[in-house]
Amino acid sequence: MVKQQTICFHKNRQERFRYGNVPIYQCQACDLIFTLPKQKRSNVKLLYQNYYKNEIPARFRFGLEYIVRLFRFFRAYKLYTIYPKAKSILDIGSGRGFTLYYLKKYYHYKEAVGTQLNKTAVEFSRKKLGLTIYYKDLLNIDFGKEKFDLITMWHVLEHVTRPEEYIRKIKMLLSRKGKIVIEVPNFNSWTRNLTGKYWLGLDPEYHLTFFTPKTISRLLKKYQFKIIQIHTFSLEYSTFISVQSLVSRITKTDQLFFKWLQTKVQNISLISHVLLFILITPISLLINLPSYFGKWGEVLLVVAEKKD
Repeated sequence: MVKQQTICFHKNRQERFRYGNVPIYQCQACDLIFTLPKQKRSNVKLLYQNYYKNEIPARFRFGLEYIVRLFRFFRAYKLYTIYPKAKSILDIGSGRGFTLYYLKKYYHYKEAVGTQLNKTAVEFSRKKLGLTIYYKDLLNIDFGKEKFDLITMWHVLEHVTRPEEYIRKIKMLLSRKGKIVIEVPNFNSWTRNLTGKYWLGLDPEYHLTFFTPKTISRLLKKYQFKIIQIHTFSLEYSTFISVQSLVSRITKTDQLFFKWLQTKVQNISLISHVLLFILITPISLLINLPSYFGKWGEVLLVVAEKKD
């Protein structure tokens, strides 16, 4: 019989970093790195009400939306290669649902279910893509006896205050030999060390927990998951995170270029930002590519399997 695990509530914590007026703590028991929310999160839906305000029907300008959807198609393909036999998936924090949509359309998933806390994104997923999406937090959903072959969390686990509760519930929801795929910003990234508070992955308003290869592996192993794959490179995110973080550090601005891509705000200083992006992008790409085999990349991807 497997011993019941006790969730760590980080009672024994110490401040390890400080970015501006944002303290970052580390738990002395489980080693997780985290920040405390500025406000009580009794209504998480309200907090994320505007999180997708620029994402429906498209998030980015200048046709970049088509590139984003292409990345979602390749994400679906990646999931297929990770577990070709899987026929059911639960995507926690499913965004607008394009990954689930592609899995159903091209990879013949019998069941593609998502969770989402933004009402606009939920309605888009349901009405435009015909998906089953729960407008609830994972911890508040009763799935009954339903099990999933694959459960994914793409840039979601860093948004929650108690990631351990999610991992424990995910284990319960996985079928025999089921797999979990998690992608989060990597707190060990080379630009986090270089740029500090300007690191794009920090985002203290929404990001509450930060992971390294060591801490996320430790958390999964605590719940008897077998780590199958772990690397720190993402074609979709790594280079952009590096370049935007470096440009923000050089110009001492708050992710101006990234915000401009999503809004109609005009700023004359954007010209210099674009030039810096052009200059720094090739260098950042060359630095990030080897991070697939190392631990210093911007994004941490983990694939783990539920043990019998």
